Amino acid sequence: MQRGELLMALGLVAGALLLVREALRLPIAWTSAGPGPGFFPFWLAVGVTIVAAVILVRAWRAGRRRDEPFVPPGAWKPLAIVFFPMVAVVALIHYLGIYLGGALYLAGYMRLVGRHRWAQVAVVSVALPLVLFLIFERWFLMPMPKGLALEWFLYGR
Repeated sequence: MQRGELLMALGLVAGALLLVREALRLPIAWTSAGPGPGFFPFWLAVGVTIVAAVILVRAWRAGRRRDEPFVPPGAWKPLAIVFFPMVAVVALIHYLGIYLGGALYLAGYMRLVGRHRWAQVAVVSVALPLVLFLIFERWFLMPMPKGLALEWFLYGR
């Protein structure tokens, strides 16, 4: 188990440092129009780097435990239920957009994993993307991928 944790932490540190480097190509300071375009990616990558460093140190201090598997038996199914729909949404982001794709993913996750009632699923999966739309599109003035359906619905294109 220790080897898996160490490799995962090292992979996270490497990926986060790459993101920090890419974010630093953009302004990360506060501008007259709000946070610079590199602000959120930079601080998210810094947070991931710190958490990965904590995982790395904890795994290193834990010593060798070869008898424990990195992923216990039976844990692959919940991981697959979360991972494969996420990959599908990312693959279809051009068609669905981030808001509709996020709403579908959230609805599926709440219903299949959380086993919430349909009324709760409908309210949350509509309200959360709507709030995110208002925050990014209206407040931050950051256009996000809307997909073909939302582009047609909002702008008639």
